[in-house]
Parts: sequence; structure tokens; C-alpha cells
Amino acid sequence: MEVVAPAWQAALAGPIIVYGLGLLWFLRGARLAEDVSEPSAREFPSVTIVVAARNEVEHVQGCLQGLAMQTYPKDCFEIVLVDDGSTDGTGELAHTTASQLSETGTRIQIVDGPSIYGQGGSKKAALTLGIEKSAGEIVLTTDADCQVPPRWVESMVARFSSQTGAVVGFSQIAATHGPGAQLARWEGLDFLQLMTAAAGSCAQGHPMAASGQSLGFRRQAFHDVGGYGQVKHRVSGDDVLLLQLIRGTGRWVIDFCGDTGARVIHPPSPGLRSFLSRRARWASNAPLQMRMDPFFFCYMLATFLASASLLSSVALWALGGVSLSLVGALWAGKVTAEAALACTGARRFARMDLLWAFPSWTVLQPLYTVLVGLVGPAGFFRWKGRRVALGRQSA
Repeated sequence: MEVVAPAWQAALAGPIIVYGLGLLWFLRGARLAEDVSEPSAREFPSVTIVVAARNEVEHVQGCLQGLAMQTYPKDCFEIVLVDDGSTDGTGELAHTTASQLSETGTRIQIVDGPSIYGQGGSKKAALTLGIEKSAGEIVLTTDADCQVPPRWVESMVARFSSQTGAVVGFSQIAATHGPGAQLARWEGLDFLQLMTAAAGSCAQGHPMAASGQSLGFRRQAFHDVGGYGQVKHRVSGDDVLLLQLIRGTGRWVIDFCGDTGARVIHPPSPGLRSFLSRRARWASNAPLQMRMDPFFFCYMLATFLASASLLSSVALWALGGVSLSLVGALWAGKVTAEAALACTGARRFARMDLLWAFPSWTVLQPLYTVLVGLVGPAGFFRWKGRRVALGRQSA
């Protein structure tokens, strides 16, 4: 069969080159971020920790206990947990745990979200309610299934200057053993790449990514953008869309906190379907990113097209349409750039254990990137037992 024309070869290589350059840009920023020292809190502004919990009866007690053990002065922070329509006893256990912890001097409110927003509400609505019920100058958010280290609040607050509107915190997938360990390592490495890119983009003044597992923002910055008002119709995006809104004002600095004492741990997805659904939920915000941050959207598009090109190159080689040397060059470019970022992130955040998953992850990543890239922007996925279509909760 005739070999593909040079123009088509360039079409295959173009997205991969853009994707690789993007990874190198993140790598540059991540290395700049390594030079930033870990500050200590000199002042103790009032802090509100808001947690939206839905059907987290297995984790909510541990989450509240971890938040109550913070090194930050107890009279300077409060915890507000909003029960977002749980049906498994999460709210009842949260009330019991809060009552026990209040005896230690920890200020905890448990708010029943469904009484305001109706059965099933949304995470943004639950977070908004928690913010409205509190008064902290700085708001920190995490998820009810996360393990939060004792210095989390102290470390996050230390990153806030008077010009800082938000701080992106580092979170990671927990290491695990036994059944599902390989998937957990893939997910852990995938998420480590995201966090390393987040650190790199913040260091270069153009923050792109964040996770609600560890996020902080000034209450004033939240009010400046109208809270979640502009994005409340989307099920996902309580983290990255809020970050983009704050960045878009041009008024606030956004920093990254990867300090050793602030590294939040999140459990791995229970299975492949859950992993893909989570990635589809993140990808569902791509249409909004096209308007909010065209630069980030172009990189997301390049990532999708690069994955499609890599898969296409293998298919074309099997059909005799391209040479094996071209396929090898395309994959080598991808693997080299990804390996550089992975090694930097693993060293920076003490997750060298995840590098064992790199060979299989880098081969499989184009497959699920294309799948999620097709399904996610259309907004079809499941989240917390809810069906979502076109990015909105289905009836």
C-alpha cells in the first residue's frame, strides 16, 4: 500500500508536537516551583473549612477527625460539613462525630443541604450553603473521603498574601495493594501528572488546574466573581471553573501549595468504570474552558488530537500506510515528554513508587484520553449515583 503523503504525516505529528511542547512548559514551571520555600504562618486569619458530603458514611468520621486535629489555632478556624442529600446515614454519623469533637474545642457545624436545595441538590449548591453559614476570611475545601494531614490548614494559609485570591493545594491518590492495585497506580500517576502541571502553570502565572480535594480561596475573591453563579448549572467544576473565574478578574494572584505537611490523600477509584466516569466528569467542562481560558482549551484539544494521532499512526502502520520509524518517532516524543514531567513530579512530591506504572500508563493513556474526550464534553457520566446528561443532572 502507498505510504501516507507528507502532508498527512505532518497532520499526525502536529498535535503531538504541540502536546509535547505543552508538557515541557509545565515541566519548566514545575522546576521553578521547586525553588519556592515552605513558608510558616505569620498571621492567623479566620478560616472556614467547607466539606460537601454525599453518601460518605465510610469516610465522614475520619475526615472530621482529621480536620479537628489541625495545628492551626482552634479559635481561628471552623468546620462546616453540608450533607448533600445522603441516603446512607452520612448526616447522622456526622452529627454524632461533631458532637464528640466539639468537646475538644473544635467548632463544627453540620448543615442539612436537602432542606434548602431539595433532594439531590448539587455540590456547588452545598458548598455555597456552607460558605453562607460561615464567616472565615479564607475558605478551604476538601472532600469527605479525603485524609487531611494535621498541617494542612497552616500550610495552605501560609501561601496567602494580601494579593492572593486562591491557593491550589496538592492532593494524591493513596497507594494500595492487592486487587485493584494496578489501576490505583495508573490513576495515581495520572493524577500526579495533573498536580505537577497545576504547580507548573501556577508558577508561570497562568493557573490551569485545581482539585476540590485541596483548594483555598479568599471569601472576597469568591464574592468578586459572584460565587458559583456563572457555573452553577454544571454538575462538575466547583474547583477548576471557580479557579478560572478568579483568574479571569485579573485582580488576584493564584498560588500553589505542595508543602510536605499539606498533601491530602484521596482513595483510588473502586474500578475502571468509576475511573473513566471521573475523567469524563472533568472533561465535561471543556466547552466552558473554550470561553474562560482559550489557552487551556487549546492544550486540552491538542492532548485529545495527539492521542488520536498516536492511535491512528498504529492503525495506519498495520495497514501499510506509514513507516514503523514514523510511528516510533511519534510515540518516542510523547513518552519522553511525559516521562520528564512524571519524574519531576514523583521526585518533587515523594511518589517515586508511581513510576513503576509509567510504561503501561503511557501506552494506555491515549486510549482512555480519546474515549473520555469523546464522551466527556458531551456531558454524559454518572456521579454520586446521579445520572448526568449534557453536563446537568438528569431527572
